[in-house]
Amino acid sequence: MIKVGIVGCGHMGEVHLNLLRGMRNIRVVGIADQDLERAKGLAAKGPVGFVAGDLETLLERAKPDAVHILTPLFTHAPLACAALRAGCHVYVEKPMALTSQEARSMAAAATENKRVLTVGHNNLFSPVVQEARRRVDAGYLGRLVGVDVFHGSLPIHAPWVHQLPSGPWFNDVDHLLYLSRLFMGDAEAIRAIGFPHADNARVDELHLALRHAGGWSSLSYSSGAVPFQIRVTLFGDQRTVELDLISEITVARRRYDGHPWLRKGLLSLDVASQLFFRTGRQAIRVLTGHERDWVGLRALMDAFYKAIAEAAPSPVPLDHCLRIVELKEEIARLVKEPG
Repeated sequence: MIKVGIVGCGHMGEVHLNLLRGMRNIRVVGIADQDLERAKGLAAKGPVGFVAGDLETLLERAKPDAVHILTPLFTHAPLACAALRAGCHVYVEKPMALTSQEARSMAAAATENKRVLTVGHNNLFSPVVQEARRRVDAGYLGRLVGVDVFHGSLPIHAPWVHQLPSGPWFNDVDHLLYLSRLFMGDAEAIRAIGFPHADNARVDELHLALRHAGGWSSLSYSSGAVPFQIRVTLFGDQRTVELDLISEITVARRRYDGHPWLRKGLLSLDVASQLFFRTGRQAIRVLTGHERDWVGLRALMDAFYKAIAEAAPSPVPLDHCLRIVELKEEIARLVKEPG
């Protein structure tokens, strides 16, 4: 049985608690939040052994084997390092850290104390992303030449997100960057265009162009687009595959030969049949209770605890996470100093 502590009792604290309650050989032994009343409120929703106002008290009294850090970004590095040095494995929500220096200190603490540190890059474990990765590896798209990723902004952000110096994109762009890196590899060059808020100090809309050894990726973040969506398009020289990570539907497009009207008709029928089949399958899963929320996060948490049990490396490699933080620092510089 692995004893788990949760630090941070906001929305993600409730999400993690609900998922942990459904996992085998896991017991939540305590939760902590600076707002003790909020912590008590979350504790009332599930079997929680101990409620604390800070991490230090949680570690001392509950003695967890692993800690989930679900607090504002500014606190990730000190909390993660403290938990790792206390001998705990750590799951920390994205973004990993505010700076690459903080991120390196977290990685060093994990290495020095021989503990698993995992960052919440949950969309890597989304079923549609996993399926797309298998298709790419099998050559279904032919040669992958480029990737386009769009990420909208949730309607309501935690108050601390609006305190980020560069804008709310800094909290969400990790998803775009790690999905790009999954399919195209590391970025060799990056260009950024930011569209500022009315106060001209905060970027609300962001577009990135990245060059990779084997192609390109185009990444866009919007705080205004409705509805909230995360979409990925993979462009190959034989097929294109479109992923909708919210509805968890994948559509493939291929070239048809013949008269232009025949090509359009066949492509329309092909896409429509895929949408009909996949939407119907999703509806059946929902109606039969087989479709669950946070599927990618659930899979990542399973992989995190499997790594702990087997003394294996983190399911999200730390060098990958460090690179994402470095790219964000470069983006922040580019949008601050355009041209």
